[in-house]
Parts: sequence; structure tokens; C-alpha cells
Amino acid sequence: MNANSVLSCIRALAPEAFAADWDNSRVQIRGERDEIKKLAVALDPTPALMGDCLAWGADLVLTHHPLYFKPQAPTAPGQHLDVLRLFLSAGAWLYAAHTSLDCRPEGPAFWLGRALGLENCATIEPCATFPAREVFFQAPARFTECEARPLLDTPGVHALSQSAAGEVRVVADENAWPQVAEELSRVFAGKSIDYYVRRLESPVASVGFGQVGDLPQALPFEAFAALLEGALFGVQQPCAITPRALSSGGGPKGLAWSECGPAAGSIRRVAYTTGSGGSLIPAAFAAGADVFICGDVKHHAAMETPGLVLDVGHFILEEEMMRLFSQELQASLGHAAEVRFFAGRSPFRFRVLA
Repeated sequence: MNANSVLSCIRALAPEAFAADWDNSRVQIRGERDEIKKLAVALDPTPALMGDCLAWGADLVLTHHPLYFKPQAPTAPGQHLDVLRLFLSAGAWLYAAHTSLDCRPEGPAFWLGRALGLENCATIEPCATFPAREVFFQAPARFTECEARPLLDTPGVHALSQSAAGEVRVVADENAWPQVAEELSRVFAGKSIDYYVRRLESPVASVGFGQVGDLPQALPFEAFAALLEGALFGVQQPCAITPRALSSGGGPKGLAWSECGPAAGSIRRVAYTTGSGGSLIPAAFAAGADVFICGDVKHHAAMETPGLVLDVGHFILEEEMMRLFSQELQASLGHAAEVRFFAGRSPFRFRVLA
């Protein structure tokens, strides 16, 4: 499959417009290969893991974490330079879908909420808004019902009409417009169209970090902890995870979660985010959460939290997210390219002391 087509597919599932302004969700290393037959998906762009992806024959590697946030000169020894050497010698592409994936509504970043069966879900911290667009143009020909139906069924399209004089009016979410424009180009066989576009005050779509929602019924904390353990450690990952197996050895065996904040007797409203989440603690409890699940909570955030926080680790939340994303990419690409998820390795291990 053409490299630009594969990148378009990735961007449709993790729109770069959703990314935070401090982030680097985009092409990290431009490859030389025009055709993508193998797409590797992984969490971290570590030299060892990237070496495995390229040894498999990946033409393009997609990671969650970027290789860099700010441009770096390839002058200092370390992982950045090692990864550059691997990709430049192989001629392969490296792409990062970071906060562009974290913020996609209903995307794989929200897998935990689905696993817990949360209802009435809402975003914890909106980070970007996208006003709808109203688009007018004079169509080269009249729409048929068969041509109009795919446009009306496109997610984010609110209205579509054509006047007797042939003027077409489309109301669509801003992030849906590129797909709509591509479909219109197909319908009118690539004929030149002059669009007149204006932004509307309403409706406005928003995306953001984390999610809060309600369990079907309140649970005592220990029952909720058992439910969460099943959701976290029961996922079918290639790196076999065994709950409660704490050891000083490496790999995914070393698993535990830490708890901070006041204890909760029962849990009904649950907030969570994949990856780091300390900065979202105030917003999570302002949204009425009884518990907040995340990774990488720092000391002072733990000291000041107004509610119960479970730090289950950055790795396990995002590793599962990327495994699910690889499946979504394969479904989207079909037989045009082979997608393979490469399991990572948590940088943490635990030692049990007397």
C-alpha cells in the first residue's frame, strides 16, 4: 500500500489536530520506502524494540511515545541516536501517535472504561474544541440518493441538502470535513469545486484527556478492586502477565499498584486516564469521581489528592491501548498491509521485602 495512504489511515484514527500543542504526534523519521507492506506497532521507540520491528521487515513503525519532543541534533550518544541509525540504514518510516491517540473519543485510549462497563461517560479535561463547518458550493451535477447516503452516514456530518438550483449545503464537524471533501471529490470525479466555508458557534465538538463514568451499580471497594484487577491483568497480551507476581526479575512479572488519598467505602463513579495522570487529579474529583486510576503519580500530588487514587502504572494502561490500536489499524488497512503488535517491557520491577 502506498506510504501516503497508510499515513492517511493512521491520521484518520489518530488525528494530528487532536494532539496537545507541546506534543510531537507526527512523522518522526521519514522513510525511503514508497510501499508499506508491513506495519509494526509498539509503545516505546527503544533501540531493542525498534530493532525487532525492523528485523521483522517493517516498512513503517508506529509507536505511541515520540522519539523526541523537541528537535535534537544527532550529536550525543544514547537511544535517540541509536534509533536514528537503525531507521536511516533501513530506509523505514517512524511515526508517533501520542496525544493524538490519547484524545480520540471512543478510541483505544478509553479501553479501561469499556472493560469496567462505565456508563454516562464524559471527558475529564477537554484540551481542544472543533466548531462545526457550514460549507456551500455549486455542484457540477445533482446528487443521487446513492451518492448522498455515504456522506450522510459519515461520522460528524450533521446535514446535507441540495437546492433546486444545484447549490449544496453541508454541515459537518471540523475534523470530519477532510473525509467529506474526499468523498465529494470522488462523487464529482475530481472536478474543480469552489467551497465557501464558515465556522458555526454550535455545534462544537471537543476532545480531551481521561474519562469519568458510572459503574452499573455501586461496589464495595474490595469488590471494585477485584473488578479492576481482572480488567488490568486479564487482558490477553503477548507478554504473559501474572497478577501479584512480584519479583526482582525483569519483564512484565513485576506488577503492583499503589494507593494514595482517603479510603473509599464504596465505588460508583470512576475516573481514569491512560499514561501519566497526576495533573488530572483535581479535575477527576471535581467531576464527582469516587476513585481515579492512572499512572505516574508524584509525591506531592499524592499528598494533596482529595480522593482515592490508584497508580496502576503507565506501562500496563498504554501497552494494552497500543495492542488494541494495532487491531484497529489491521481492520482499517485490510489485506493492503500486514500489521503486527510488538509487546514492550515495563521499565519497572518490584522486590518483596520482609
